[in-house]
Amino acid sequence: TLIDNASINAFAAPGGVLGINHGLFLHAETQHEFSAILAHELAHLSQRHFARGIEASKKAGVISIAGLLAGVILAATAGAEAGMAAVTTSRGIASTQQLSYSRTRESEADRIGISTMTRANLDPRAMAYMFERLDRLNRGSGEQIPEFLRTHPVTRSRISDAYNQTESLAKKKWEPDFDYQLIRARVMVSDADLIQNIISRFETHAQVRQGAALSATQYGLALAYTKAKRFKEAKAILDGLLTQYPNHIALELAQIERLADSRQLPEALKTARRVLAINPNNYPVSVIYARLLDQSERPDLASDVLNELVLARTQDDQVWYQLAESLGLANDIPGVHQARAEYFLLNGDLDGAAKQLGYALPLVRQNFQLSAKIKQRIDEIWALQDQSSQ
Repeated sequence: TLIDNASINAFAAPGGVLGINHGLFLHAETQHEFSAILAHELAHLSQRHFARGIEASKKAGVISIAGLLAGVILAATAGAEAGMAAVTTSRGIASTQQLSYSRTRESEADRIGISTMTRANLDPRAMAYMFERLDRLNRGSGEQIPEFLRTHPVTRSRISDAYNQTESLAKKKWEPDFDYQLIRARVMVSDADLIQNIISRFETHAQVRQGAALSATQYGLALAYTKAKRFKEAKAILDGLLTQYPNHIALELAQIERLADSRQLPEALKTARRVLAINPNNYPVSVIYARLLDQSERPDLASDVLNELVLARTQDDQVWYQLAESLGLANDIPGVHQARAEYFLLNGDLDGAAKQLGYALPLVRQNFQLSAKIKQRIDEIWALQDQSSQ
């Protein structure tokens, strides 16, 4: 699960729960460094470090197992950010008691993570590179130590161990992944407090970079120009990039956003339809296309787009939220309550979800099939309530 938080953090918990703050993109300069953190966290899962920490804590009687497991169940079953926060809190408690992530377990996760990266044909030295970057971040953070560094302290010996493990491996030149660099650029623009600062940064980098690195920088610059309402400059860059990389989804999306923000709604809709014809149900394009349809006073079509999308992304609360908005504009009130129920459910509000379905039920009494479907969903929510209370 990707969490909308600019601080650097990643964590793993039982049930295959893996949480990543978008801030990791800001600090991991290559796909290899980003993958190093994922490999480390996956190693914690494969070695049952979190579960073993719970077992140790249970024996020592120093933390509330019930509260901790409630957060894990919420995150694993609902995929909600609220559940992720509960898991993070529980992990913090375990960390302060020095039970969950001892130095031995961190070392084991590093070793297994590096081995995983080697087998995945990723740069295994990126683990050490990322640790050095985190060490510099830690030394410059003063008292505000990032959450990830509190639970995963970086030491010089740990960095040395990461280098030593890869010492016998042949060195190789690794080219930066173009798509990863595009993601980084988008996160940088989205996270920028002062857009002119990020524009200046990209303009400076564009003067010295070449190849794919230059293209990624230009992409970031186009996004920043769009955000600053410098639409002509954004268009010139995106037109050139799309000539170089025809039909690239990230570039097409940026073009749609530019058209929408510059109030060229018909052209934005036309471009979105063309892109979706090539990439059916693409998540970001479908989302922006639905929003454009709402703005064009066609919420019925927007609802159709989102209903298709939600079939593939049943655990995405934001799609359910947007679907509820479109259904409301289309005056489909029973549909609004059903979509809101799924949104509440994914955010851990079981009572709210049941209430929404209760509101919908009297409105569909003449529709036996839909009425039965809603009743079944209410029963499923009650079953989840019973499970969470045990």
